[in-house]
Amino acid sequence: MQLVTTDTPAKLAGEHINRAVEEHDGDVLCVLSGGSALDIVEHIREVEKSECRTIFIMGDERGSRDAKINNSLQLQNRYPDHYVTKNFILTVPEASENLETFSDRFSAILTKTISKLKNPKIIQVLGVGSDGHTAGVFPLPKETFDSVYENQDIQVVPVHLKELTIDSRASVTPNWIRKSVDEVIAYIAGEGKKMILESLINESKEINERPAELIKLHKRATVYTDQDINVS
Repeated sequence: MQLVTTDTPAKLAGEHINRAVEEHDGDVLCVLSGGSALDIVEHIREVEKSECRTIFIMGDERGSRDAKINNSLQLQNRYPDHYVTKNFILTVPEASENLETFSDRFSAILTKTISKLKNPKIIQVLGVGSDGHTAGVFPLPKETFDSVYENQDIQVVPVHLKELTIDSRASVTPNWIRKSVDEVIAYIAGEGKKMILESLINESKEINERPAELIKLHKRATVYTDQDINVS
């Protein structure tokens, strides 16, 4: 895991994505994150590549049709005319869907999208919460964690926990991040994230205890932050 400390983490993360797209000989699927990581979108630009496509999609999606809650709709409303928005696959629950059926449809969309790409590279943007969650993967007792995330052959699972009554979501699984994602770009910025980032760098935990370990364990991950971290 490479750590980049800068006053402009969103800008450098966006430029990193641009370079990765430019250097790859084939199509790219860029899996985005909501929350503060949406700041990165402003700095992603169109890369002119003959006969190659770059598609964007969320890696986790809140199970709501509310434009102030749903990640896709937040992106669409914030960047209505942006290149990313014009090449973005919306993931919004239908009025008739529950979280389980929405997750199944989300998984099918992801599978179908990847199947149509030529020599695809998958880049995933990951944010980290102060509790150590990343995407829609939350810290849980191991038995519960395994039943929600790990004992699944599908790519996207419903995450409906008691503490997430409004924020319940569909999320890619840890296994999908480990096996399918070629490169992780983590955005962990702001003073409120300093403690969790410092802990992530200096201590090791099980993934069920701190899902952000997925970033540290990934074969190719870069963390962008604006916090000075003490490395022990």
